Amino acid sequence: MPDPLPPPAFLEKPRRFVFFVHPYLRLVRWLEGVRTLRPGLILGLRDGRDPADTAALCRLSFRGVEGVVVGVPMLPDQLLADQHAAVAAMADVLTERVGADFVGLGGMLAVVGGRGVALSERCGLPVTTGNAATAWAALRITSQVARPGPIAVLGGRAAVGKALHRLLLDEGFEAVLDPEDLSVYRTVVGAQATGGQVDPARLGPGAALVDVALPRTLSGAARPDMVVVKGESVALPPGWGRDLWGHVFHVLAGYGHSSVYACLLEPLVAVLEGRTEPYALGRHLDPEAVRAFGRSAEALGFVPEVKYLSRAR
Repeated sequence: MPDPLPPPAFLEKPRRFVFFVHPYLRLVRWLEGVRTLRPGLILGLRDGRDPADTAALCRLSFRGVEGVVVGVPMLPDQLLADQHAAVAAMADVLTERVGADFVGLGGMLAVVGGRGVALSERCGLPVTTGNAATAWAALRITSQVARPGPIAVLGGRAAVGKALHRLLLDEGFEAVLDPEDLSVYRTVVGAQATGGQVDPARLGPGAALVDVALPRTLSGAARPDMVVVKGESVALPPGWGRDLWGHVFHVLAGYGHSSVYACLLEPLVAVLEGRTEPYALGRHLDPEAVRAFGRSAEALGFVPEVKYLSRAR
């Protein structure tokens, strides 16, 4: 018998990923309330823990794959203090409201619930933390801005920091993980799970900091002699689509209108590659998973870019 004809395009199930984000500031939570028409969030009467307050912010598209960016309106301290509520809110979206082939986690959401494990077990979907994409972008950006001499990598307790240290060594750089004295390093990579921990005075004169952490690595403003580079900015290739709110999302929650955080790309690339397993989940990050993600992302036209948070004056 002849092979059956494929179903008409309009009957095919769309390929889709969901990417969860959260606000770092109350102002951003207020904006999420405006976008999602949640008066309680706008007026500060709700703290964002109720799954009903978790809602889609925008839609993205690339090469036939749709991405739904969903906001969990809990602040970082709330996420760490009540991880069960964060996981429950995300699971409610995935099981009751939005179908997905893959799930990605942004910001502190990549840390809660066993770094994605609890959510994956609860919803039965592959969940990827974004760590492989983050490490890939940080590696490529560090390679472009590194000064002569060894590189200090901060974040030895974090999956990205450990993997990035190994990758830098494999590419021929001299890299030291969590050195005590930062003043002797001309290049520093801040890859801690959470930022705001490093006094700018600890860095040496004219140091270049590749900042991967959110919140940012430094506990204060960068000195005038320092260079601070965004650690996971990726330029958007032709063919990237977004709805009206997608344009707003890129400006307010990304690196700019023509850029994207690398971590958002991880579930997208997984869907396009037909993967059923995440690139990164839990506490461990395999350097080979970072390389595999990088090869696929670069083949799709995604390029990490050097964008400055501050320049030496």
